[in-house]
Amino acid sequence: MYLAKRKGTVIFAMFLITAASFGLATDPVLAEYQINPYWYRIIGGRPNTDVVVLSRVYERVSPAYSSILSIPVVHGLKDQELYERINSMFYDGILHFDHEVETSTNRLLQESALPVQQWPKQNTEVDFKVNYNSGGILSLTVRFSHDFGLNQRSQFMETVNVDLTTGRIIEFEDLFATEQEKNILVQTINSQIKKNPGAYFISEIKPSDLINLQSFYISENRIIIYFDINAIAPSALGIPEFIFEVSSAVNELRQSDWNR
Repeated sequence: MYLAKRKGTVIFAMFLITAASFGLATDPVLAEYQINPYWYRIIGGRPNTDVVVLSRVYERVSPAYSSILSIPVVHGLKDQELYERINSMFYDGILHFDHEVETSTNRLLQESALPVQQWPKQNTEVDFKVNYNSGGILSLTVRFSHDFGLNQRSQFMETVNVDLTTGRIIEFEDLFATEQEKNILVQTINSQIKKNPGAYFISEIKPSDLINLQSFYISENRIIIYFDINAIAPSALGIPEFIFEVSSAVNELRQSDWNR
């Protein structure tokens, strides 16, 4: 977990972006319910117009190994310390991954009995996607993949979700702070598993399975929970993702309160 290693060390300074006013927050009916404030910002936050994410591309080619790395560079952060810390996290983490893979590749090939001209060409790719850049929140997904040759490929992804109003990394507990919110998430995941039960190793997850869960990213009106390859489904399924629609969860919480 190359970016995750650095998440704990990234202590962001305050970033002065005023949280926008959000459509649902003005609803007098919703106002009486204590809905997670992050959820309002995810449902309809105004764009962070000053914050843009560009790509810095590194490409290297050698006889047995090549890589192309697309590294995110976040611009528009008025706090210089925040700018340096978040961009160093991406830059250092991605280059560290590439270096480790190349070193391991060369060592294994040199230890093999194959002559150099028969070494399979291995390739590493890293790219990213900006999932959400609104409501004082920035969510990016970085995808790592490595092709070993001979149709063998490994991949994983990491996400960075930043609260730009505080400079903090957004954690799972920030988005699902109460048992009620966690229970709705469990119900959502299990309902999606039941739609294709043969695709998974498990029939359902339990609330206790959420204890160590930190893999998620944010998009408009959605929190997407994902699991590592082979964690709950065969690798052929790829990275299992489960969509948590925030506005639907808000309505469910309201309904449950009405029924009490």
